[in-house]
Amino acid sequence: MIRKAVSFMIVIVLVTVNIAGGMIKAGAEEEEYKNIDELLNNCSSECIAVYEANTGTLIGGKNENEKRYISHLTKLMTALIVNDHIASGELNIDEKLKTSEYANSMQGVQIWLDVGEEITVDELIKAITISNANDAAVVLAEGCCQSEEKFVKEMNKRAKKLGMNNTSFADCTGTSEKNISTARDISILIGELAKNNVFEEYFKMRIAEVGRKGSQLVTQNKLIGNYKGCCGYKSCYSENEGEMLAAASKQRDMAVCTVVIGAKNEETKYSEAKAVTDFAFTHCEIYYPEIPAEATADIEVEHGKKPIVGTEITGERNIIIERGTYRQIYTEFTREEIVKAPVSKGDKIGTLVFYNDKGEILRCGIAASDNVEEMDILFAFKCLLYNLFNI
Repeated sequence: MIRKAVSFMIVIVLVTVNIAGGMIKAGAEEEEYKNIDELLNNCSSECIAVYEANTGTLIGGKNENEKRYISHLTKLMTALIVNDHIASGELNIDEKLKTSEYANSMQGVQIWLDVGEEITVDELIKAITISNANDAAVVLAEGCCQSEEKFVKEMNKRAKKLGMNNTSFADCTGTSEKNISTARDISILIGELAKNNVFEEYFKMRIAEVGRKGSQLVTQNKLIGNYKGCCGYKSCYSENEGEMLAAASKQRDMAVCTVVIGAKNEETKYSEAKAVTDFAFTHCEIYYPEIPAEATADIEVEHGKKPIVGTEITGERNIIIERGTYRQIYTEFTREEIVKAPVSKGDKIGTLVFYNDKGEILRCGIAASDNVEEMDILFAFKCLLYNLFNI
């Protein structure tokens, strides 16, 4: 009877989520904004970041670098570190991990693991992606690194590597208020998850049952199943910081990552997240730079053992532009007509710049693609003999 009652409650929750999804779709779409900054200034949420993962571009932000306590959003990094250990072969998705006394002592959201209880990595991942189980997070941390302390060191090291320069993790659960980050840094983090499809099948799940007690998991992220291309991530609440959301959606070749911290209520959190994400997909696109053939033509080498050297473009990357404006993009380049030997691969010999009607949008280098040694007397003499006998 208890199991049936719980299942009935889950159905009620999911129906509520679908109703809320309808509300999300209807919100914040009535007014047309000229640019993302105008839209963000109209949002009441305290901190927002809109980031495109495939190009590494911050499309827009509002107080995006303001440091805040991030609560359960911490578990997004926990999930990434667990994925790293699985990818390296140090952890197996099907293996069972044992619950320590420390993991069992976790308060707040949990799946009620007993001391000594064994549970699969698969179930534990569900517990921290669909839900926000603190005991499950610690079991995973200890399974990866023997202790939460060592695991947290990996979290901070990974954050630094990703360029999350305003982030500091104190635990793997988000319980400590010393877990500090920014909307921009969290957008970079979920961008890493989105680009590499990290646990996407878990983050997109809406319900599951785990552990020997059959703990029921229900996602709090109401964008799942209610927003096109949504690939999951986290929704949570903190008494001090208000409503928070970190979510990503994939449409066409873009992966738009939106982070909201400090929304006044759930409705605002979702309506504003949807509004800025909609704007990104509607008004932006990825531009794949077209390199003029003349910019990469071979260059004559003076006094070299080879008469010419090939060239290559450095610093080339895909960028975000205003949707429909790619035909307005033009290029200008400057480069040496002749270079003197010796030439080393990577030597800069020119610059290629992309412009649109607003100015420069991308600057690349033109570099030597090979090494060319300087001609010495012996080599010159050999060349002279070759030319004499092949007249």
